[in-house]
Amino acid sequence: MPTTSTAVRNGTERPPPNRAGHPPGTTARNRGYARSLGWEAHLPAVRRVLDPHRTDWDWAALGSATLKWQTAQGISPADGLIGPATWALLRTAAGVAGDPAISCQLPEYGPGFRVTGRPTHRFGRPETARALLAVAAAWHRAHPQGPVLDIRDLGRSGGGPLTGRASHRLGLEADLRPVKSDRRQGPTNWRRPSYSRALTQELVGLLRNNGVLPVHAIFFNDPEIHGVQPLENHDNHLHVRFAPPSSSSSKAPPSAARRNSGPALEVATPPRLGVLSAQGKAPYQFTTEDVEWTARFIIGESGGRDDADSHAVIWAMFNRYALLTRPYYRTFSAFLRAYSTPLQPVLKSWGASKRNMDRADFVRTGGTFGPPAPPGIPRGQRRAYLDLQQRPWAQLPSAARSVALRALGGAVANPIGNATEFGSTYVYFHDANRRYPNPDEWRRFTEQYAAKMGWRWIGPVPGLDQNSNTYFVQRRLAALPVPAVRVLAG
Repeated sequence: MPTTSTAVRNGTERPPPNRAGHPPGTTARNRGYARSLGWEAHLPAVRRVLDPHRTDWDWAALGSATLKWQTAQGISPADGLIGPATWALLRTAAGVAGDPAISCQLPEYGPGFRVTGRPTHRFGRPETARALLAVAAAWHRAHPQGPVLDIRDLGRSGGGPLTGRASHRLGLEADLRPVKSDRRQGPTNWRRPSYSRALTQELVGLLRNNGVLPVHAIFFNDPEIHGVQPLENHDNHLHVRFAPPSSSSSKAPPSAARRNSGPALEVATPPRLGVLSAQGKAPYQFTTEDVEWTARFIIGESGGRDDADSHAVIWAMFNRYALLTRPYYRTFSAFLRAYSTPLQPVLKSWGASKRNMDRADFVRTGGTFGPPAPPGIPRGQRRAYLDLQQRPWAQLPSAARSVALRALGGAVANPIGNATEFGSTYVYFHDANRRYPNPDEWRRFTEQYAAKMGWRWIGPVPGLDQNSNTYFVQRRLAALPVPAVRVLAG
């Protein structure tokens, strides 16, 4: 009878699988995990995920099915055990518990891509989003005139089952349409004349070399494309399955992906950040990501100087977020990126796009605005703003960094009361009259504009240039005490 090798006795070599298809001892260890981790109470849901068609379940079958599922998902090690790491993923896939990490929603548009799936199905893990954004950025550099990548479903917030789908449960999968040969977006499949095999192969190469998250598998049925494997019903889209991120990849993502998702603030001493407070509202603790995007915000909106203009635009955002929009945005930085024109990956306003479309640095991201916009106004964003969005903290002007740190630490006074709206009525007058106003014309125009919008102009403020940005209070907020919003020092 052969003796057991020293390596096996010492645990440095895995014994060969037994006839059930999993390593020896799996049944006993799974029984222990079932009790200690509590998943025995959820066995019906677990079995439905592992193999929805199987009926002859016992502990050996559970180990075999777990090994197969781990292998299919790219989980390492694939050992047939529902231990802590596998259970954390399996319970999400089964819908037993949501995963708060699956909360990163891809924007509808961005450089090199658009997302055409349901808004509720655009959520993935941060690493998944960074990988897709890195691929889209590389694609845009290679194809600045288009076409843009057409991303479909990822998953739902928190993960778990999608109706009628066995996949897209872990925030690690995405569907992309194959690339067409006519620089247009829209559906195609690998058998149609509109399909470009060369461009689709290029896309597969970028996905597999994204530099953020390893790709476990890509399912697509074109037999001439390298790096994919066939799967039923995958003629018209590529199904990308990323491997679960390791702790190292989630802690230290590559720089290109970090820039797209808002990198962590890098300072020698962590700043003491304040709490945004408004009467009757839950307090909000500022984060280092909020600081970084605030610095970018004032660069785009007020030049990034340490002056009253920058202080005012920051306070307008504090007021607006605390009093009006916090229910819609989980973080202050997410609100800034949606609200501020320079921080939008793609301009939301057709008017802004029309004003910028003829600039040499205007980047067209694909498609045009629909009604009520006039025909032919392209979606896009200025390259200067895209570069600003990606610029690392250390490369931002020191004045902008200083103001952002002090403002979110509670050390910048509020010069505008409860104002939540701002815009340049000086520019609006020019747009309407093809000339700039004199001071009296500007004041009359500003007051008339405020009345038309249902707002109240805050009036002159010493040291504040309101030709650049004019500030208004919504009438429904006029009865609040001034100031209604405070930043309490940390």
